[in-house]
Amino acid sequence: MGNITVSEGDCTKCGVCVKVCPVSIISMKENKLPMIAKDLEDKCIKCGHCEVFCLFNALETNFEGVYPMSMSERAADIKPEQLAKFVQTRRSIRHYRTKPVKRELIEQMLDVIRYSPTAANSQKVKWIVVHDAERVHAIAEHTVEWMKTEVEKRPNHPYSLQYNGIIRRWGLGEDAVCHSAPHLLIAMIPQGSTWAKADPVIALSYFELVAKGYGIASCWNGFLKIAMEEFAPMREEVGIPEGYMPSYALTFGYPKQRSTMAAPKREPLSIKWM
Repeated sequence: MGNITVSEGDCTKCGVCVKVCPVSIISMKENKLPMIAKDLEDKCIKCGHCEVFCLFNALETNFEGVYPMSMSERAADIKPEQLAKFVQTRRSIRHYRTKPVKRELIEQMLDVIRYSPTAANSQKVKWIVVHDAERVHAIAEHTVEWMKTEVEKRPNHPYSLQYNGIIRRWGLGEDAVCHSAPHLLIAMIPQGSTWAKADPVIALSYFELVAKGYGIASCWNGFLKIAMEEFAPMREEVGIPEGYMPSYALTFGYPKQRSTMAAPKREPLSIKWM
C-alpha cells in the first residue's frame, strides 16, 4: 500500500492534490488517478494537504497518525474582527490562582497544538508539563540559586540588575521567576534539529492563544530559558531527556485578575513595502 489511496468512483481528476503537494511528488497522467511513484514515497512529508484539499473526499492518506478529535466537520470561519480582538487582548499574566488546571484539559489544548506548523512538517516538538505546583516552586528556587552564583562570578553580568532584583524579591517571599504559577510548560526538540529555534517557539505561541480560548493565562519565561541553556543541572531538574534540547518555557494557570476587553497602546505599525 502506498502513501495515498484514491477512490476511482469519487475522483474527478481535477488535479488539486497535485497542485497543493508542497514537495511535488503527486503526479497524474492523462485520464489516470493521482499517484505517488514508489521511488518518491520516502519524500512525502506527511502534511496531509492532498487529503484535506480534496473537495470530493476521494483521497485518503495511509501514513500513521491520529486525526483531531474535534474535527468531525469543516470548522466555521472566524470573522476577522473577532480574531483581531482575540489576539489584541492577549495578555502576559503573572498572577495566578492556586486552582490547578486538570490534566485532561491540558492534554486537550496540546492536542490542538499538534497542528502548529513545523519545518517540512517534521513534528519534532515534544513537551514537558510540570503539573505539580511544588515542583514549579522548586524549579524557581533552583533558578534563583543559579542566579546568585552568576552575579557572584560576574558582578558586571549583562543581567545582573534583573538577577539581583529577582534574588531580592525571592528573599521577601515573592517568586519573580515562575510567578507562583501552578504549572509550567517546556517545549523541547532533538539536538541538532535544523529548525531548533523556530518550531518550538511557534508551537508555544499557538499554545498561549489556544489557552486563552480556554480561559487559561500564560507568560513566557525568559529567565528559566537562560537557566536551562547555561546550567546543566537545571536541564536535569526539569527533566530534559538525553538527546533533546530545551527551547522555551511558559508558566500557565487560571488568572487571578481578568483584563478588560480593551487593548493597550503599542508602537505604531512599521512596514517597508518592496
